[in-house]
Amino acid sequence: MSTAPVEEVHLQPSPSDGISCVRFSPDASDWLLASSWDKSLRLYDVPSNRLRLKVDVDHALLACSFGATRTQAFSGGVGGLVGYHDLEVANSTTKLGAHDKAAAHIRYSAATGQVFSGSWDGTVSAWDPRSTTQTTHLKQSGKVYAMSTKENLLVVGLSTKRISLYDIRRASVPIQDIDSPLKYQIRCIELFPDAQGYAIGSTEGRVALEYVDAARKGYAFKCHREKISESETYVFPINAIAFHPRFGTFATGGCDGMINVWDGENKKRINQFLQHQTARYPTSIASMDFNHDGSRLAIASSYTFEEGEKDHPDDSIFVRSVHESEVRPKKKAP
Repeated sequence: MSTAPVEEVHLQPSPSDGISCVRFSPDASDWLLASSWDKSLRLYDVPSNRLRLKVDVDHALLACSFGATRTQAFSGGVGGLVGYHDLEVANSTTKLGAHDKAAAHIRYSAATGQVFSGSWDGTVSAWDPRSTTQTTHLKQSGKVYAMSTKENLLVVGLSTKRISLYDIRRASVPIQDIDSPLKYQIRCIELFPDAQGYAIGSTEGRVALEYVDAARKGYAFKCHREKISESETYVFPINAIAFHPRFGTFATGGCDGMINVWDGENKKRINQFLQHQTARYPTSIASMDFNHDGSRLAIASSYTFEEGEKDHPDDSIFVRSVHESEVRPKKKAP
């Protein structure tokens, strides 16, 4: 656990229902998008802790992403709509495309200028936001439960516990199609910053790292567990993985309200982020994202209904300052 002084802000006003996704702008402005089950997309100016814009839609939102600039945004919702939002215009929503079921995941590819949407209808689509046309349609073996893009790669985690990796320049056939190395349901997946592999999180409190180079062996490890007694351990689902853009270390966020930071190369935990450095976050970590240089981490503390309907703390977004010493890989002993 870090002892360096950190700053943490609670963004206001918070969404009034579950927070599905938080994403930082691609530039140094540190604007933050947040999609919510309250049928809104919010744009925060993090340095000034100010809500710049609130876009109201007619369906719960499950995902969001910035586009090439901080004034372009995309969203996916339970009705299947893939929306484009001009953030310079109040309450702007244009239909980019649609799925037959919920558009649960949205990612923008800076490499190709396309928007990728993954759906519970078992498909992944790519859209050209300039012409609002569908450029790719990929049928999957199950519902899309997780998705990530980096450089020219797209990785998809499915309800069938299959993982498909695509080169999006020629995406008709996956370049890798494997069973998940984890026994239980996939909750999140994230490509490495250098696109040499990806990390997977599951409901069983495990993370696995897999590599694009099939000759390199992946591995899995346990995390987000709480030992209650000699015979009993609570296991918490892992909802979010976020890679530090400079160092390649990564944070995992779980339903235990904890954030752990890992050095995947050296296979060890290097830090644990606690709220105000003293306690776990109020409820489940639903989503996380580092900003452009890794100096800030956005944290959605929002109950994910892993224990069904019950009273729970308010849904909140926190942004924590991050010191290099907290996320830099530790040097191996000689």
